[in-house]
Amino acid sequence: MRVTRLFRTMLGFARSVVERVTIEREGPIKVAMRPRAGRERCGGCGGKAKRLHGTRGKAREWRHLGAWGRRTIIKSTVWRVLCQRCGVRTMDVPWARTGSVFTRVFENEVAWMLQRTDQTTVSRYFGISWCAVGRIAGRVVAEALDGSRLDGLVFIGVDEICYGRPQKYLTRVVDHISGRTVWAAAGKSAETLGLFFAELGEERCGAIEIVTMDMSAAYEKAVRDHVPHAEIVYDRFHVAQLLNAAVDEIRREEVRMADPEQKKALKSTRWPLLKNPWNLWRYERQKLSEIQKNNRRLYRAYLLKESFQQIFEASSAAEADDLFAEWSAWARRSNLDPFRTLAETLNKHWSGIRRFLEVRLTNAIVEGSNSKVRLISHRAFGFHSAAALIAMIYLNCSNIEIPFIGL
Repeated sequence: MRVTRLFRTMLGFARSVVERVTIEREGPIKVAMRPRAGRERCGGCGGKAKRLHGTRGKAREWRHLGAWGRRTIIKSTVWRVLCQRCGVRTMDVPWARTGSVFTRVFENEVAWMLQRTDQTTVSRYFGISWCAVGRIAGRVVAEALDGSRLDGLVFIGVDEICYGRPQKYLTRVVDHISGRTVWAAAGKSAETLGLFFAELGEERCGAIEIVTMDMSAAYEKAVRDHVPHAEIVYDRFHVAQLLNAAVDEIRREEVRMADPEQKKALKSTRWPLLKNPWNLWRYERQKLSEIQKNNRRLYRAYLLKESFQQIFEASSAAEADDLFAEWSAWARRSNLDPFRTLAETLNKHWSGIRRFLEVRLTNAIVEGSNSKVRLISHRAFGFHSAAALIAMIYLNCSNIEIPFIGL
C-alpha cells in the first residue's frame, strides 16, 4: 500500500487528496493535501465559490491528532475565492473550521476533554495555549448550536449567576423539558432578557406558556413586555430564602440589642432557626426550646417562617388563598418589621407564587445547573470575558454531543 493511500485512509478527510507524506527521523509527520478539484468553498458561508485566477495561494499548516507518538501536521495551499454572497474570502478546507490552525478532529477531541476536565489540564495535555483552548470551544459551540435549540420552548426558567467581581452577571434561560441551557448573555437587566425574546421571534414567543423565575422586577418586566400571555411562576425556594432572610435579620437585631448574658444564650442559634424541623440535631432542638422560653420575639419569627410552608402543602388553590390571607394578617400584626415588609412583597407576587400549586414547577433545574456553571468557572480560576464562559456553558450544559475518537 502506498504511503499516501495509507494516510488518506487513516485521516478519513472527505473531498480531499493526499499529495505526499514527509516522515523525518525526528520531528512531526507532514502531510501535504489539497481539496478535490472543483470543490472550492467560501470560508464564510460554505457555499460554492470561484477561485480568483492570477493570485498566488498561501501555504498554511494545521495541527492534527498525533500518530505513532508523533505530531501530525497537515499542509495545503489556500486560495482566495469569490463568493456571490460574501464577496472575496479565503477558501474553506474540508478538514478544518474557518480561521483555525487545528483540524476539525483535533478540535473535537479538545472539546470532548473540556466537557470532562478543566481548561488548564486540557491545554497542558494537548500542548497548546490556554487561550487557544478557549477559542476552540467557541468554534465548536458556534458550529454545534443553531436556531433549532430555540424551537419547541414551552416551559422555561430564567435566572442570573454571578461569575466575577465586581458584580459581573450572566442571564441564563433553561428549557424545563430538556434541562439544557438554550440561551445565555452578559447582564441581568430587562434589556438583557429582551434580547432572548427578540432572538426567539414572535412565532416561538407565542408558544411559551410558563416562565419560572425569582422575584426580579427586571425579568418580570421583560416577560410582561414580550410574552404577556405567559404565566409567571415564582420559585418556591426563593420564597423560602426570603423567609429565612427575615428570620436571620431578626436574630441579628436580637443579638445587637442583647446584654452579654443574653448574647451567650443566642450563640449558635442561626442554623436551628433556619433548618427544617426534621433535620435538627438533638442539641439544635434544645436550642429552639431555649428560644421559645427566653426570646418570644425570635420564636414568633421562627413560627411565621414554618407556618408559611403549610401554604405550599395546601390541597387546592382556594385553601392556599385562605392560608395565605391568615398568614399575611398575622405577619402584619406581629410587630416584626422584616415580616411586615415581606408580607407586602409576597402580596404583590401572590398570583405567581400561588401558580406553583397548580403546575408544580420551580427554578430547581436552573439553580442546579448554576452549580455546574460555578464549577466550570472555579476550575478555570475565572474567565477574562463573558463570551468565554458562555461558550463553556453551552459546551457543557446544552447537551452538545462530541464524537469520541480515542480507543
